[in-house]
Amino acid sequence: MKVICNKNDLVDGIQTIQAGLSSRTTLPILMNFLLETENSLLKLTSTDLEIGVKHYVSAKIESPGNIAIPAKKFSEMLHSFPEGQNVSLSIDSNGKLSLRCGRSYFLVSGNPKSEYPVFPTINKEKTFSVLAQPILDMISKTLFSTSLPEVNHVLSGVFWCAEKGKLDMIATDGRRLAISSQEVLPKEASFQSIIPHKTLAEFLRLASLHKIDSDLSKKIKITITENQIVFEFNQTTLLSRLVSGTFPNYKRVIPEKIDFSITANTADLLTSTKRAALCVGDRGGTVSYSLNAETLKISAASPYSEYDDELPIKYNGNKFDVAFNPAFMVEALKRIDSESVKMSFTTPSNPVRIEPEKGKDYFFIIMPMRVEVAA
Repeated sequence: MKVICNKNDLVDGIQTIQAGLSSRTTLPILMNFLLETENSLLKLTSTDLEIGVKHYVSAKIESPGNIAIPAKKFSEMLHSFPEGQNVSLSIDSNGKLSLRCGRSYFLVSGNPKSEYPVFPTINKEKTFSVLAQPILDMISKTLFSTSLPEVNHVLSGVFWCAEKGKLDMIATDGRRLAISSQEVLPKEASFQSIIPHKTLAEFLRLASLHKIDSDLSKKIKITITENQIVFEFNQTTLLSRLVSGTFPNYKRVIPEKIDFSITANTADLLTSTKRAALCVGDRGGTVSYSLNAETLKISAASPYSEYDDELPIKYNGNKFDVAFNPAFMVEALKRIDSESVKMSFTTPSNPVRIEPEKGKDYFFIIMPMRVEVAA
C-alpha cells in the first residue's frame, strides 16, 4: 500500500474513530484501528466490539493495501508533523507502516487485516433519512437522565419509541425522567429500541466535530435492526449494539393530575439553583424551594455555609415547601430553551413536572427529596 493524504484530513479521521478504540481490553488488537484503501479513498475503521466507527479520508492512492495500526502511537506520530502538510503512508515487505512528511519519517509495526474484527454488514431494510437537527436536539434533552450501566443496565440507554412518524425519546435513572417527542420520522417507521448512552454521546460529539449540529438542513441516515443502530452522515458510519432488555413503564411516574403550576424566569432560577448548590452537603444535599404569594424562596444549608434568595413568580396559592437534588434541577433547567419555565406540582412528596412555559415537545420529571426536620 502507498497513499498520500493531507495531515489535517488524517487527524480529523483519527478523531472521528476515537469511540471505537478500546484503551482497556484483554484483546490488544482492539487498541489498533484498521487502515485500508477502498474505491480511491482511505478508510479508517475502529471497534471495541460494542461500537464501531468507519470513516473515509480523501487520498491519492498509488497502490492498494491494508494494515491494523496502534491508534495512540499513530496519532502521536501524525500530530508531530507540520500542519497542512501531505503525509505519505506505505507498507513495506515486513508488514511495517511508514509515515513520511518531508524528510521526516516514522516506521511502526502493525498487524494484518485478518487479525482485526470484521465490521458488521448493515441490513438496510429499516433505513430512513431524517433531518439531523431535531434528532440531535432530542438526544441532548434526554441523554443526561440515563443511569450508569453498572447500576441499571436497561436504564443505561435512551428508549426510542417510533410510531406513525412520531419519535419519543425517554430516559430515566429511577429518580428523574426526561421525555422529548417530535414528528421527525417517515410515517412507516415503527420500532422500540434502547440506544446506549455511550453511542448517543459519541453521535453528539461527531455531529459537533463535523459541524452537522450547526446545519439546519443537513440530513442523516438512521438504520434500526433487532440488535443494532447505525448513523450515517458525510463520510462517517457509526454502528452500535442496542441495550438488551425491556424498558420499564415510565408513564407511571408522570403525574396524572396537576394541582397548581408556577412560572419563573428560566435563567434566574437556574442561576439561583447553581448558587444554592454551592452550600449543600457533599452527600445527599438538597435545595429547598418555598412558594408563597408570588415569591419563590430558594435556600440551602450545610454545617459550613448557607444560602437564601427570592425570585418573583406567577403564583397565588398557599405556602408550599419542597426540596430537590440541585444537580437534577440544574441539568433540567439548562435544557429549557425558553425565557420562562413552568413547574407543575401536586404535593411535596410527588414529582414535579418541568417544561417550557409554552410548547409541549419535551418535559422533565424530578422526584423530590425528603428533608429531615429538627425536633
